[in-house]
Parts: sequence; C-alpha cells; structure tokens
Amino acid sequence: MTAIHNLKANKGSKTAGIDKYTIRKYLEQDYDKTISEVQQAFMNYKAQSVRRVWIPKVGKDEFRPLGIPTIIDRIVQECIRIVIEPICEGRFFEHSYGFRPMRNTHHALERLTSLVHKTGYHWIVEGDISKFFDKVNHQILIRELYNMGIADKRLLMIIKQMLKAGIMNETMVSELGTPQGGILSPLLANVYLNKFDRFIDNSWKKFKTRHQYCSDGSKLRQLRDTCKLKPAFLVRYADDWCLITDSYENAVKWKFAIEKWLRKHLKLELSKDKTLITNVRKKKISFLGFTFKVKKSGNARKGFVTHTEPDRVRIQLKRKELMKKAKELRSSRDINDLLNNINIYNSTIRGIINYYAPATHVFVELRKLTFNLHYASYKSLKRFGGKWIRASEVSNLKSIHENYDTKIPAVRYKDKWVGVTSTNFSKWIKTKLKNQIETPYSLEGRNLHHKITGKKPLKTRADELLSLTLSDLIAKGLTGIKYNFEYHLNRPYVFNVDKGKCRICRNDLHKDNVHIHHVRPYLLLDEINKVKNLATVCVSCHKMIHNNNDYSGVINTKQLRKLNEYREKLIILQIND
Repeated sequence: MTAIHNLKANKGSKTAGIDKYTIRKYLEQDYDKTISEVQQAFMNYKAQSVRRVWIPKVGKDEFRPLGIPTIIDRIVQECIRIVIEPICEGRFFEHSYGFRPMRNTHHALERLTSLVHKTGYHWIVEGDISKFFDKVNHQILIRELYNMGIADKRLLMIIKQMLKAGIMNETMVSELGTPQGGILSPLLANVYLNKFDRFIDNSWKKFKTRHQYCSDGSKLRQLRDTCKLKPAFLVRYADDWCLITDSYENAVKWKFAIEKWLRKHLKLELSKDKTLITNVRKKKISFLGFTFKVKKSGNARKGFVTHTEPDRVRIQLKRKELMKKAKELRSSRDINDLLNNINIYNSTIRGIINYYAPATHVFVELRKLTFNLHYASYKSLKRFGGKWIRASEVSNLKSIHENYDTKIPAVRYKDKWVGVTSTNFSKWIKTKLKNQIETPYSLEGRNLHHKITGKKPLKTRADELLSLTLSDLIAKGLTGIKYNFEYHLNRPYVFNVDKGKCRICRNDLHKDNVHIHHVRPYLLLDEINKVKNLATVCVSCHKMIHNNNDYSGVINTKQLRKLNEYREKLIILQIND
C-alpha cells in the first residue's frame, strides 16, 4: 500500500505505459483485488516493455529518452525500492546528494562552497559521463547490489528482468542501461557510481595510513606534506559531479586517472568535450543550474568569497515559461478561474525563487525578469479590473508580501485584493551543510529531521490504520464500492493531515477510536475518496454527524458549529436524491 501511495503522489502516475492503464485502475478496484494483483506480479515476474518518449534537454536543441514502464511494473519497482533503499543508504558515499532522501541540490552546492572556502583549492574538474544511463552494465550493477548486502537471488533476478525490459516497437531486450523514467533507475544509478565515489574518497580523504590522527585536517596536512598523493574532494549529484583539487597539474592527473578507472571498472566513458578543468578564480563553472566562481575580497578571511548566481541560460528559459503563463491569465473564464490561475502562476514563481535562494546573487538575476512579467500579468488582469496595489496590502502570500511596499498587479475579489507576486521578492538564504546523521532510516536521524524542519511526529503512527485485516474491514462495515483501495490508501494520509486529531472535538485519536468520514458521500467514484473529501473524526463525533439529535449545551459552541457544517454537507445528498 505504501508503494501505491507513493506512486499516487507522483505526477507520472497519470501517464500510461504500453498497457494503457494509469494508477486509477488500481485505486478504484476492490482492496483485495489490488493487493492480489500486486502479489501475482511478483510471482514469476516478467517485465513488460517500456513506452519511450523524447523530452527536450534544458537549454539545448537535443532530446533525451524517457522510458515509461506499465503501472504494475512501477508498483513492483516501488516495492523493491522501499526494501533495498535503507540497505543502500547505509553504504552510500556521504557526499552523494542526488535522488536520496533528505538531500537536495542545495546541500551539494553548499558542500562545494564549503570545500573551496576551507581548503583554498580553486581547481575544479567538472565531470560529465557520456550517455551514463544508456551505458550501465547490468552484470556490474547486479554485482554491486550483492556487495552492498542485497543477497536475495530472487530479488536480484527481478531487478535484472526490469533492466532487460525492451522498448515498445524498438527492441525486445535491453542489454545495457537503466531506463530513465523507471522508479528504480535513480537508486540503481547511485549504486553503480558508489564504487567511483569510494575510489576518489579512498585515494585522499579516507586514505589508509599507518598512524592514527586526531582529526581529518591533521591527517590531510600530513599527507599533503609528506607524500605524492594528489588532493581530491568529490561532490556528486547523480551523474553530475565536481572534483576539487589544488593545482592544474593535479587536476589533469585526476582527469586522466578517472577516465582510465571508469573505463576499466564501470565500462563508462568521460565526455571529452564536456569534462572541463576550470580555475574558479578566473572562470565560472555551471553546476546543478547555478554558476559558481570565487572573487577577491579584502574582508574575507582567506581573501576570497564565493559568487553564485542562477544559470542565465536556464533563467531565460524560465522567463519564456513565465511570460506564457502571465499572458494566459487573460484567458481565464471568470474571476474564480482567474484566482486559481493566479495561484498556479504564483506557485511557479515562488518555486523558482526557492530553488535559487542559495545563490548569493539570486536577487540580481531574478529582478531582471520583473518588468516584463509585471506588465504582461497587469495587461491580463485589466479585463477583470486589475490595478497596481502595494504588495503589503494584498491578502495572498501574506508572509512574503507583507515585507514589501512595491506595487504589483492585483485584482479585487469581494473585499480583498489578490496579487500576482514578483521575482523581485527574492533574497539569498544560507543553506546549512548536510548533517550526515539525518536520515529517515534511524530513530536518531528522524528525530534530527523533525528538529530541523520543526515537524512533530504524531502520537499515533498513521500506518497503524493500515493493519486492518479483511475480517476487520467486514466487522467495521468498510467494504463495498465506496470503500475501494483508494479509500484505504488515503485514510492514513488524512490522519496525518489532521495531525491525528478529531476535526470536531480536536482530541488526540488512537487506533480503536478513529473513523474516516466521507464529507460528501454522494460524489462519483473517482472523487469520493480524494483526500479533500475525507475527514478524521472520533467514533462519538462520527455518530453525532449522522444522527439528528440536538447537542446544544452538550458540546461547546465551536464544536457545535463544526458538527453542523459537516451535517449540512450531508443534507445535499438528500436534496440531490
């Protein structure tokens, strides 16, 4: 169930494979039937061919292939990922940041910045592995999985079957590569490159010495002063990586050594045109959508400061996307449709701002977009009575807009102004280095994550709601068309959204005192079990919703108002009938 829930939250779940099915097929089926089909898929497993589509590469005229497996194959892959990821996570290189839980591009950029600051090294090898996903050797990958502790032969055979899945109308069997678009592909890519990470790390930072040192710094200083080892620090995000070293000569040696090692051990080739050696004091590098350079500064402790900014090529592509969305606002059918489109547009802008927030010069680059975007959106809002209003006076995105008096395009709705946000409302946000203890797979790691994010774990785990057996379902009356797989899938999620409390009395709930109520039970099957139509309530409050008794004086005013709200939504059923 966890696997299907994870897939359901993914946009790709609405995309069909060669069998034309999407996730809706399994959500709308009976609970037992869906579970049975997934179990059957694991028995005598044979992967179906993937459907290949081509998507444009960012800022280029080239396209890259995306392989779309059938939805049942994606469910099987997600089940396997849930099982093997914790094992792999315990063995991965600590400074690999791509496609790993609780890690992101910001951590990778901050690690690069920190290394350049602390070491004073300014020579960087920008790595590019030629056609990496297409060149993964299946035999080497299976061996690496086994070496990591995944020794179940049946599981390894299923993974091998997945890797060999052909491409519809092209090949029956794939002898090399992992399909980009597969659920397991990012994890398997990290498994494949982990040996490369260890090669770099063991050649310098983790180099075994005869003597023990009190700190890594003491050890590395001794290595640098007494032996011929070449300094190297690796930062990797999927197949994008940077190696930081102290001189041009050592950078050249490392590039040659890596090229030779990859060819021998992983059957991979470096791209000669794209693998570059750069002195970041003289020229910027591009890494994960950011440009990175160091500049002289008399005030800095080591005489240099880092200068990072959004990659201009990518920003120009974003500008075109935003201009199109701003102009599309004028096509809104009515004011309600306009407000929805403004929310989508604002979310896109805030997403761009949040992604580039770690860049020291994020404001300098993003403000260049403001003028054209403002006037395009203002023209779109004019037909709805749009005006220029101070950002601090609009009612949406209050936590952002209240800090600015800049005028933005806005439209009046009832007695409030709803504004189109600005790329001007951006500022540099310092990213903390990744704390290696933080992980979802240990109690200490989860507690640290809750502390960093400010999220509190629930008193009762939502997954306890998943433990109902078929006999429990029948006893509780939770069978039939309305109580399909999607209902049982979303119950724990709704429990989490409501923070484990009854929506009416606000009491903490436990396994034996929790019901999930259908707010509007008359909706169609594809809508009735959406999260927005489900509510967590205690048993007694659920009974009160469905009877006609007067509870004035029995419960407080706030609880009574909530109770009546849920009763009114049930009355519509009687009107429609």
